[in-house]
Amino acid sequence: MKKLLFFLAFAVAFSYEIVSLNSHIILGNVQKNVKNTIFLKSTYNSKQFQWNFPIVDTQQIHPLQFSVKKKFYKVYLKNNRVFFTIFDVKKNEVLEINISYKTLNKQKFLQIQPIALPNLRKKVNAKVIVEVDKNWEIFSQNPLFYKKGEQYIFEGLLDKKPLMEYFWLSLKEANWNINIKNRIYTNQGIESINVLLPKYFKDGDIKVKKMELSANRKNTQIIQNINNTSFLFNGERTQGFLAELNARITNSIYSANSYKHLKPERYLQEKENKTLKKLAEKIIAKNPNIPFYVAIGQWVYNTLKYDETLVSKHMNSEQILSLKRGVCEHYAQLYNDIMQSISVPSIFVTGVGFNPVKQKFEYHAWNLVYFQDKWIPIDSTWGIFSGKLPVSHIFFYTGYQPLMMYQTYEIPIQEIQTEIEQKIDFIP
Repeated sequence: MKKLLFFLAFAVAFSYEIVSLNSHIILGNVQKNVKNTIFLKSTYNSKQFQWNFPIVDTQQIHPLQFSVKKKFYKVYLKNNRVFFTIFDVKKNEVLEINISYKTLNKQKFLQIQPIALPNLRKKVNAKVIVEVDKNWEIFSQNPLFYKKGEQYIFEGLLDKKPLMEYFWLSLKEANWNINIKNRIYTNQGIESINVLLPKYFKDGDIKVKKMELSANRKNTQIIQNINNTSFLFNGERTQGFLAELNARITNSIYSANSYKHLKPERYLQEKENKTLKKLAEKIIAKNPNIPFYVAIGQWVYNTLKYDETLVSKHMNSEQILSLKRGVCEHYAQLYNDIMQSISVPSIFVTGVGFNPVKQKFEYHAWNLVYFQDKWIPIDSTWGIFSGKLPVSHIFFYTGYQPLMMYQTYEIPIQEIQTEIEQKIDFIP
């Protein structure tokens, strides 16, 4: 009896051949639409042909739609797997099965969309076509997909392995309200202080529609210098001082492609670093088929381990390489120094980026590298090497600079507390 059951199971398992699997995916403004079309060829006559298909999308699926062209069938869904019973199937008959669904996009300016095909336990010829809404742009994708017109296409053999890749999308352009509050506290009270803030947006290509600087004390003098803004407060004693920036800007996914006013000769190492140069040459030699600046970015991305305990701990490249851990500052610093070691201009950029896992903006660092007469943005922390950054990467200023510096001679530094609060609001 056991042998007979085994034979029946074996026969059912191989009662068909998968001719092909096609997937058409439309990444829209508020939802993703997926249509999978599977062509099966029956290997014998069957009154009740049975087959199932797993849904492997990582996002919440909304009502599924099914069809089997020109056939009577029954279908039910269990544990994210669609079970079909198709009636009166002839030997060598090709069955066209369609499975469609959608997922909602809750993020207004940044999307991380899974592109998925299941493991069907057999080699399958597959084709995936991805289309994108005109207001959105793909800034990171799997290299298996090639672009043809406005479509991104994968064509190939799935050899008993599922396809699970992620497309990162950004709005092409977005407006933002930015508020940054810089506070200084002391129990003794402050009578005179000079607060220095970096000059925001000066070296970027962001369109600044409005920018206001203010302080919570009327007798504060605000002085605009070339690279910073000085808040001079003197006279009235206060326990808390606030320097505030309010701005409205427009950021574009393409804006990072110019930066023509940044002179590349200013961003080279003054002293040769032979260790980093040798490392760069080794990385480039091992990756002859991709641009060298991408190869080095990927090496940094794969070599360092992200470690939030190292926030605000400034290190040089030798220390970073020794530790092999860090946060965005250390990824950007190491990439910057390696590129400059081979005489390629590179800039350390300070700004903010939207963290899709934490669902909030955080201070962030990335790079601009000069190649073929243009500045190209590289984010080795996130692994973005496409030459495009999302609109939620907002440029503040170049270089590694403290977000706030201050001078006061009347109070010991250990008795002063500081706090910096940033708020970034997307304007629909």
